[in-house]
Amino acid sequence: MDMYADLMLPVPLEQLFTYRIPQELSGLVVPGTRVYVPFGKNRQVTGITVRVHSCKPEGCRLKDIISVFDGGRTAVLPKQFELFKWISDYYMCCPGDVMKAALPGGLRPDSRNESRSFKPKTETFVRLGEKARSAWPANPDSLFSKTAGKQKEIFLRYLELSGYAEDGTFSRAVSKRLLTETCQSPTAMKALQNNGILEFFEVETGRLPVFKGTTSAPAVLNAVQQQALEDIHRQFKSKDVCLLHGVTSCGKTEIYIHLIREQLEQGRQVLYLLPEIALTTQIMHRLQRVFGNDMCVCHSRCSDNVRVEVWNRQAGENPYGLVLGARSAVMLPFRNLGLVIVDEEHEPSFKQEDPAPRYHGRNTAIMLATLCGAKTLLGSATPAIESYCNASVGKYGLTSITRRYSDIEMPAIEIVDTVEMSRKKYMRDMFSPQLFNRISEALSQGRQAILFHNRRGYAGVVECADCGWVQKCDCCDVSLTYHKTGGNATCHYCGRHYSVPPICPECGGHSLKGRIFGTEKIEEAVRKLFPGARTARLDVDSAKEGYEKIILDFQEGRTDILIGTQMVSKGLDFGNVGVVGIIQADSIMNFPDFRATERAYQLMSQVAGRAGRKGRRGTVVIQTRQPQAPVLQMLRSGRWEDFFNSQMEERRLFNYPPYSRLVNIWIRSRDMNAADSSSAALASSLGDLFGKENVLGPDSPAVQRVQLMYLRKIMVKVSIGTGPARTRAMIMQAADCLQDSGQLRGVSVSFDADPQ
Repeated sequence: MDMYADLMLPVPLEQLFTYRIPQELSGLVVPGTRVYVPFGKNRQVTGITVRVHSCKPEGCRLKDIISVFDGGRTAVLPKQFELFKWISDYYMCCPGDVMKAALPGGLRPDSRNESRSFKPKTETFVRLGEKARSAWPANPDSLFSKTAGKQKEIFLRYLELSGYAEDGTFSRAVSKRLLTETCQSPTAMKALQNNGILEFFEVETGRLPVFKGTTSAPAVLNAVQQQALEDIHRQFKSKDVCLLHGVTSCGKTEIYIHLIREQLEQGRQVLYLLPEIALTTQIMHRLQRVFGNDMCVCHSRCSDNVRVEVWNRQAGENPYGLVLGARSAVMLPFRNLGLVIVDEEHEPSFKQEDPAPRYHGRNTAIMLATLCGAKTLLGSATPAIESYCNASVGKYGLTSITRRYSDIEMPAIEIVDTVEMSRKKYMRDMFSPQLFNRISEALSQGRQAILFHNRRGYAGVVECADCGWVQKCDCCDVSLTYHKTGGNATCHYCGRHYSVPPICPECGGHSLKGRIFGTEKIEEAVRKLFPGARTARLDVDSAKEGYEKIILDFQEGRTDILIGTQMVSKGLDFGNVGVVGIIQADSIMNFPDFRATERAYQLMSQVAGRAGRKGRRGTVVIQTRQPQAPVLQMLRSGRWEDFFNSQMEERRLFNYPPYSRLVNIWIRSRDMNAADSSSAALASSLGDLFGKENVLGPDSPAVQRVQLMYLRKIMVKVSIGTGPARTRAMIMQAADCLQDSGQLRGVSVSFDADPQ
């Protein structure tokens, strides 16, 4: 009887695809195996087997599976299929999009790009050849002629390196590289091989790093941490998710380490998620000192071959107990998951923006834990409003830590009115007297400083002072950012680079100048104002050269002042920071989004938390044009509950999450008129289904054109009582009807559930 397989293919189509299993592959194709199949006329792709059955689909000619990878070994586990389906349904994308996001490129070779196939890393080793095995050790002199002294010398060196014993055993393998380094005679080595005295053979060594240090027990928890740990255990008895709300520098990581050790001792696995790749280096060293080689690191900056090796090991019979990674690590195989930790759970970095699937790492991690029967611990000093709401109503457990480790005081917060300082001409570049003096004081005491500004580059706008001309991207409706390093203007949306014209192309004037400063210009000003200080910059641009070294240098005191964007705010632990300066708080607060106040509070609170973590109390200087802004006053007082209640009231009034669920619908077209007409038709159709008061738009975003595509956005507020499946069905119904009628011709439509 013929057998058939339903496959998930990495193509943007909704359905699974059915192929016939050839007789010679019978028994090798089972759910979870990778197979190679023809797709279209001249293409072969890798698919994942979802189901094997004997029911031939009617009315279609089926193609045969070409081959099976890995000898039929399972690459995707059953719980992963359930997770992939949930992601596809909840975030309204195709199964193939989820597969492409989950599997490293090396696990899904494609005939269009065969260079992506995984190539195992091997090393050449040496062993006795056939001639040596027959003569050794009874008649060793017969192996070498009187003139082969160099060969004999290499052979004896091999015996020494291999730990040869009189009983004929060898205690360790010898690499060809090591033998060649000690006996530099390629001719003699070749002769030994040709004469059958030594053999060379390949061994797969892998690319995963090996921890060679010594491990130690976790640090002993103090009374507050121990109480929090016990409370988490109590919460987990009745709740699957617990929120650990602990102030910055209260010792949350040590609590995580104790929870991880408990799970590993029970033979269960742990997934530890962080929002930012830059954080993994610092946390990795802390975890390795406790868990050694029973942990791995996986994120998008790992090479594809490394990610393949991690995947294969996790899908195999000897997986790592602890996986540390960014949001993509939630897609890895887990055979016995016991705990998921989502640190800094409030971070918007956990949300995938483009391309699909536009999933949220935190919410996906909770679903993964639910499917695997595991518990989830969310940790943050400034929880997401939705997470804290779930905890406050009893859906999640809640554990709070209100004091820093060793009872160190929270940093003092000073708010500086830059309008007043500028009026009095007290500002020195972008530094107020208060910030300048605090930095000087910290440096004189041997302490460090962090300066935060949420804009990279040298100048945000290149503008003509005479006529107001602004240099813009040819493909996007956005001004270019000038980067002094490299001497060009860059579009931060499409990545194109432009040279800055010597004169204004509009009026011919010579008054082109940069406006709206970025981190590069702050770095330049710091070097001028503090010439004796060792300065570094941490942002997307500088991180290309190696963010690990920047962080390590600052951590070990080789840098005095660190200037950075959001990367400096995300959980990094520096013990000698005396002052943190927020250069321009207004750029964080003044943003057209209902989450702007929440984001500002979280971001400023997190970056402020880098100050005074050990030893003496730290200081935070916030420079702003709006010193009386409520969010700043609540930040200074530390009244989290007041802030939470005010945000909940605003969201209740305007029916925003957690009182509703949001879905953004994006319409893209090269034709502006097509974008306008199709988005208006779709908004009208959605209004009939969800109620016109719950459909906002279509609107033109702040940047209306990106990469020559005009953008329009529709926001749908979905009632909490409407489930994700019903929501998807209603939205797809509206889109499909318009597609069938031709009203969406020439446009692309994408969906973003729970946008951040």
